[in-house]
Amino acid sequence: MSHLPSRLRKYEFIDALRGYAILGVLMVHSAEFVRPSHAFLRSKMADGSLGVQLFYIASALTLCLSWRFRSAQEGHPTRDFYIRRFFRIAPMFYLAIVLYVLLNGFAPSYWAPNGIKWWFVVLTAGFLHGFNPETIDSVVPGGWSIAVEMSFYAVFPLLMKYIKSIKSAILFLALSLMIWQLSILVYRQIYSNHYPADQQYLVSSFLFQNFLGQLPVFAIGILACFIFEDRTALQRRVVILDGAFALLCLIQLIASRTRWPMHFTSNYIVVSAAFGLFALNLAIFPVKALVNRFIAVLGEISFSMYLVHVAVIYLLTNIGLTALFKRGDLSSILFYLSVVAVSALLSRFTYVQIESRGIALGKRIIQKYDPPDA
Repeated sequence: MSHLPSRLRKYEFIDALRGYAILGVLMVHSAEFVRPSHAFLRSKMADGSLGVQLFYIASALTLCLSWRFRSAQEGHPTRDFYIRRFFRIAPMFYLAIVLYVLLNGFAPSYWAPNGIKWWFVVLTAGFLHGFNPETIDSVVPGGWSIAVEMSFYAVFPLLMKYIKSIKSAILFLALSLMIWQLSILVYRQIYSNHYPADQQYLVSSFLFQNFLGQLPVFAIGILACFIFEDRTALQRRVVILDGAFALLCLIQLIASRTRWPMHFTSNYIVVSAAFGLFALNLAIFPVKALVNRFIAVLGEISFSMYLVHVAVIYLLTNIGLTALFKRGDLSSILFYLSVVAVSALLSRFTYVQIESRGIALGKRIIQKYDPPDA
């Protein structure tokens, strides 16, 4: 049986998850500009792209915990949920739209090989850019993940109406996996004929980036929430899951040394499951080496860092900083640390001046319609 808290609690381990997620995202993008020499480091820095899936795990876990508390306390939890989510995301995202339109204009780019049309911007501002291969990531770098996140917000209250236990969370995970596979077939059929051979990469990326392609990741986060809430059995279940995962890793290691074609650890869904287990382990064992004030602060400002870091890389490149870092492992790491430092400083400002004010505005609107009891 789950035990809901008497008040909404902020968990430092969830901020830590976001901190690790943003460090991963910045790692992969900085390495594209100052590349490591050795293949192993290039591979590990490229794996930083999976930080987006860690963001989704943290988001689903947070929203599930807060929903189960607020839905029992508020008169209009669904309406209030949408108000909170919009004012949490929109102010900073709209600034990012303006910033990147000014920086990049409407010229053809990798994610918009036919140029950016005016309606790309309109769809992006309406958080509807996630339904087309040319709009999903063309206006705001990394904007595909915002489209996915907002799509998740749209269906989240409905999901919470039916997912009320570990059993129903597991059933939803199974359903999401089937939907994911079906979406690949449907979207490939819809979009493949719309693009020439040299632009088919847009379709391949879209199959991964769209909301249905990421739905199982959110399902894993929701399942982690229900496991976390059942405190009486939490530690026992996590130990069992740790053992099962260790066994799977051993099987993978054996498979990699034989001709047995088993490569599940390269699957982002399986990696997301590992992230869900990592989150539960941090909840039980929040050791200072992994959950501390530094990584939690990065987690607090991670949304701003996500949106501004490409502009920071653009700035550092244009002032000639990348020219100081020649290709090599040490140079790549130093450039990465520079991107982290500058992005964090800028994001601290935008967090205070834009994100926090947007959150406060959402709260005031909710209080206007639902004034607290006297």
